[in-house]
Amino acid sequence: MKKIFLILLLIASAYIGRAQLYTCNEGTVSFFSEAPLENIAATTDKVSSFLNTATNEVIFVIHIRGFTFEKDLMKEHFNEKYMESDKYPTSTFKGKINEQVDYTKDGTYNVTATGMLNLHGVEREINAAGTVTVDKEKINVKSDFRIPLKGFNITVPKLVFENIAEVISIKVNTNYIPYKKK
Repeated sequence: MKKIFLILLLIASAYIGRAQLYTCNEGTVSFFSEAPLENIAATTDKVSSFLNTATNEVIFVIHIRGFTFEKDLMKEHFNEKYMESDKYPTSTFKGKINEQVDYTKDGTYNVTATGMLNLHGVEREINAAGTVTVDKEKINVKSDFRIPLKGFNITVPKLVFENIAEVISIKVNTNYIPYKKK
């Protein structure tokens, strides 16, 4: 995990000014699949992220095996049959917040972000609505959006198609603090 974090930091610092760079000190990503036979929900706090307040650029790395489920069998199927986590251990998002946010002024701002989501080895542009909340030197970003499984080459066997939704709801909640070089 440290290796991925360092790679992310190098990528971010290559095109992001350090003075306006924020790092995610805590965050969660969760998903929910509503299906006729069984709902499936999972959450992870294995999230690395950077936000550049000068350019509104944002980068996320989510560790797929970090998701926790209600049932161990769900986690096993998720990692082995659907996400192929050994082959695709992370998901990334590189994008930009579209609206101007005054990061020097406390408040909550409704925003959208556009960028490239890489999931299961497939990269697609997505748009996500959310909020940015500024509170002194802390920034919180929340977003709810949906993604189609077929769009990311995640196939659901016909035998269990009633167990998994074709479109999955994703929730992101991240807290940022100013990045300080160690």
